[in-house]
Amino acid sequence: MKKNLENFLAWLLHKTCLHCRIVILLFLGLTGLSIWILSTQFKVINDTNALIRKDSPIHKYYLEYRKEFGVAEDYVVVIHGDDPEANKKAALEVGKKLRELAPLVQNVRDRLDLSKLETHLLLYLSLDDLKKIDSEIDGYVKALKEQPEIKLDLNTILNQANEKFQESYLRKHENWKEFIPFIDRFISILNQLADQLEQKPNYQVKVQKSSLQLQDKDMSNLRVEDIRSILEDHEFLSFEDGKLVLVTASPGKGASDGQKRTETIKKIREIIADIGMEYPSLSIGLTGEPVLEDDQLQESSKDSLNSALLAFSLVSLLFFISYREILRPAIGLIVLAMALCWSLAFPMVTIGHLNIISEAFVAMVIGMGIDFSIQYMSRYEEEISGGKTILEALKTTSKHTGAAIFTGGCTTAIAFFTMCFNDFIGLQEFGIVAGFGILFCLLSSLTLLPAMYYWIDSKIGLNRIRQSTIKTTWTTPQWFNTILFFSPRGTLTLASLATIFFAFMIPKVGFDYNLLNLQNQNLDCVQRELELLNSPSRGMISALSVADNEEEAKKRAKAFEALPSVAEVRTLTTIFPEQQEEKLQIIRDIVNKLKDVPLDSSKKEVNADRLKKDIDDLLQKSEEGYKTAQKFVSIAPQAKEAVDIFSKLIPALSRIQKQMNKLPRTELNKRLSRAQFEIFGTMESGLLWLRSQDISRGVTKEDLPKEVLERFLSPHGKILIEIIPKENVWERKADVQFVNDIRKVDPKVTGTPVQNYEYIELLRKSYTEAAQWAFVAIVILIVLRFQNLLYSILALFPLVLAAIWTLGWMGFFNIPFNPANIITLPLAIGAGVAYGIYTVDRYSEDGNAQLFSTSTGKAILVSGLTAVIGFASLLISSYQGLYSLGLVMTIAISFCLITSLIILPQVFYLMSNKKKKITS
Repeated sequence: MKKNLENFLAWLLHKTCLHCRIVILLFLGLTGLSIWILSTQFKVINDTNALIRKDSPIHKYYLEYRKEFGVAEDYVVVIHGDDPEANKKAALEVGKKLRELAPLVQNVRDRLDLSKLETHLLLYLSLDDLKKIDSEIDGYVKALKEQPEIKLDLNTILNQANEKFQESYLRKHENWKEFIPFIDRFISILNQLADQLEQKPNYQVKVQKSSLQLQDKDMSNLRVEDIRSILEDHEFLSFEDGKLVLVTASPGKGASDGQKRTETIKKIREIIADIGMEYPSLSIGLTGEPVLEDDQLQESSKDSLNSALLAFSLVSLLFFISYREILRPAIGLIVLAMALCWSLAFPMVTIGHLNIISEAFVAMVIGMGIDFSIQYMSRYEEEISGGKTILEALKTTSKHTGAAIFTGGCTTAIAFFTMCFNDFIGLQEFGIVAGFGILFCLLSSLTLLPAMYYWIDSKIGLNRIRQSTIKTTWTTPQWFNTILFFSPRGTLTLASLATIFFAFMIPKVGFDYNLLNLQNQNLDCVQRELELLNSPSRGMISALSVADNEEEAKKRAKAFEALPSVAEVRTLTTIFPEQQEEKLQIIRDIVNKLKDVPLDSSKKEVNADRLKKDIDDLLQKSEEGYKTAQKFVSIAPQAKEAVDIFSKLIPALSRIQKQMNKLPRTELNKRLSRAQFEIFGTMESGLLWLRSQDISRGVTKEDLPKEVLERFLSPHGKILIEIIPKENVWERKADVQFVNDIRKVDPKVTGTPVQNYEYIELLRKSYTEAAQWAFVAIVILIVLRFQNLLYSILALFPLVLAAIWTLGWMGFFNIPFNPANIITLPLAIGAGVAYGIYTVDRYSEDGNAQLFSTSTGKAILVSGLTAVIGFASLLISSYQGLYSLGLVMTIAISFCLITSLIILPQVFYLMSNKKKKITS
């Protein structure tokens, strides 16, 4: 096979040179056609859904969700500030402007209209709280009905209390059923009065924001103002007591990816910038999965372009410096540029686009594709300077170095093509594009390059060409080889020790599944996402489940809520109050009790002298009662209850007495009036509000805001369930736990956590398998190329050594693999093995271990440096995925160079000495 390949390449060279003009014109025409294709059809898609096979079950569930609800993941505007009111005003401004962007956005959620829920709000209380309200108003209703002249004011309530504290009343056991609810309410009123006299704020109603459930520590303090505040708070998606407010919007139909998504994000950011100028004290930013994806695309595209330009510039500079002339390096670069045009046009014709992964192939092909031109040109100059004619020099170059180039190029292409054997469309496309890109560079180096050299050099003349090649061809001085081969066994021993050390470091190499770590950490959208992850909102990432009806959604939501890894569940059924029928019975009872009660909200004056006397009398009775009850605690259960009551009454009464004795009369009257209005004015309005509750029915879908219905109810009646994780599911451990848990409830659950769980692991396995297949294919090619077991092993030796060193280096410096740099597994194998092939091929040809005394050493060094430059250019990337890819590949190629140019020649040197001893 080796001879057949060499003869074929010699024949191809002969035909190419014979028809050099036709070959050049043919490739120029192909380049022109490629440029036209690129100018009219060039396209890069940034839709990550297009990277995945549509018949994948996981992806199928996600596509079904998107089709059913017609939306994708939300844009999220994050508003952070110390003033909750300013935050809400800014949120309304953002919402208004976002609606003006229709149809680019839809389902804007800034402020929800909850007005229809006010007459049903009692349904959101627990049964115990409702029973407590029912019990508390019994005493007032009874008193107000029996004695309509009694007013709800401080003097009346103190008078009632003094009457109930009569010994004759308390001795009757049946009175305690009425007394206990009264005294609980009374103690609360006393504490409120004391707070008002001391001018302390009192607000005890608390809200569990996420599910519209009310948590009320003291239902006696339920006021209309509190109710309205609860509704207003729930109208906004706010956290941290209103200091963090979110506004969300879904991408419009046809605007969830591509240029329209980019345009939408740009316009939203302009809106945010304008509103930020109106509210300079607030921090306003944009995040959400569409923004993270689009910014990733923009960053990676920009970085890929900058890296490609930098790589081409540095490679050109290296080319010119290394060969100390312009013409032949320029021809090599022109050939590379033409091959790049074909490589870019090829996917436009066959696939129709590049994707966010495959667009990175340009910088790689520049670094590796120029390798073929360097090898060919170096050997051609060596043969010319050695006295051969142009055609003879080209024939020798194609026959020997061309065969090595062919083998190296095929191994690299095969390494790329192995990426086609996985379930990712994006990786399959990358493998096809990059593999054919290498083949196009190989084709141009073995046909177009020699055709151009033959045509141009024939015009220049052999003598002038020979003079220029003598100047440009350089070899290392003898002292360099003396140093390089000073102690071959010592060098190999050091290499062995380094290999052992790095081998022990390999187990430390991990895999970072967190996609946020691939992003530019300075991007505003990334910082906002991290801010949300560390806030009570826990970010906006959630899993999604689709139920066929309300009953199924309710059952499923309950099951999700019971899971240890789930923080919260959002759906229609979690918004509806539980046990509505049971609660309605109690609410009907409350409303009916209040129906005929005369309520007077007119302002009443406080008799301060009478109030002071009642406080003094009540405090005295309480202190005496406390002492008496303590004597009977051990023998009478009722005495223990009395001690508890008096222990609560005495501190409150003492506080009031202290303030009434301390404050001037004018100030005292002022505070008493305000306290009476706060306690009883709001109480009466609260009773009126209770009486206004709708007892005809419970909460239905018609009572919910349209934004909620649009979010959770599909046009076909299916119900969406959002499952919020308790932990940060960008991290693998939390994601695995979360997905395994929720799949126990719904095996068809979808959403970003599920997709990350499935696809990143599949990506890791795919690249690992691709590396294994690439290695097997390369071994077969090398064996077929050399048809010698020893040479085949030696050709693989530098690659194996460099692989161990690279993995060990990653373990030592704690650099993990990730979804971006895992591509280095097959890539480094394909790229790195070429240097071993070139080295062994030259040694098998002339038996000279001193590579740098021939053009091959120089060619491998220069071509290796071009590959290093190609990948090192990615280190300027702000997108951490490309940066990590560039870093690992730069180190891997560097190690391949060291093992091929320094370590492997030591073996050849020892082999040559052994042959010399045997010969002598």
